[in-house]
Amino acid sequence: MTRARILSALGAMLLLGALPASAQQQYAGWTQYRPSTTLFTMGYQMAQPIGGLKDYISDASFRGVTFDWRSRLGKDFSAGLRFNWNRFNTTIDKLTQQTATGGTITAPVFRYADQFALQAIGHYYFGSGESTFTPYFGAGIGGVWSSSYQQTADLGTSQSGFYFIVSPEAGLMLTLARGATTAALNFAVMYNYTTISFNNKTTNGPAGTNVSNAQSLAETIALSFAY
Repeated sequence: MTRARILSALGAMLLLGALPASAQQQYAGWTQYRPSTTLFTMGYQMAQPIGGLKDYISDASFRGVTFDWRSRLGKDFSAGLRFNWNRFNTTIDKLTQQTATGGTITAPVFRYADQFALQAIGHYYFGSGESTFTPYFGAGIGGVWSSSYQQTADLGTSQSGFYFIVSPEAGLMLTLARGATTAALNFAVMYNYTTISFNNKTTNGPAGTNVSNAQSLAETIALSFAY
């Protein structure tokens, strides 16, 4: 065998030996843990009305979604934006109400209230980034678009507006997979205080229920991705 053939054979063997190592190194890049700097959370939210909102709609809301974008500003703190939506609704089979003219009307009543909130958020995390369980506290502050509607028999009325909202929150992240991208389940409870106020009433129809400072308690179950 000539020297050229020997060198060619050695070169091919070295190349073949390097391929698995290269593939292993590339694979490790995807699975090797590194601290996350950006976190996205998408999930389901349910809520219970409190105060004046509960007098208007007593039923809990099982129609809600939430989306967070958070950016780590340090080891234990993040800041970002949140959008969430909740719909509260109820149907009363028979309700006697006073009308604007002083009489009464007895009829089924349908009510709903939509809330679309956009908030700046901040969170503080407890424990190291490698913990399976990461509890946190946070708060959001911003604006909420409220749209309410009431229908009694064939008489309907609606009211909408933009209001202030603040939402303290406590939660827990349960890590499912950790690597260059980390996946976790997110459980949270928050209290929503708003300046939402309205009075749904119709001309010559039922007098509306006064709602002010609509409040709610909301629970979130979400999936979080961090990288």
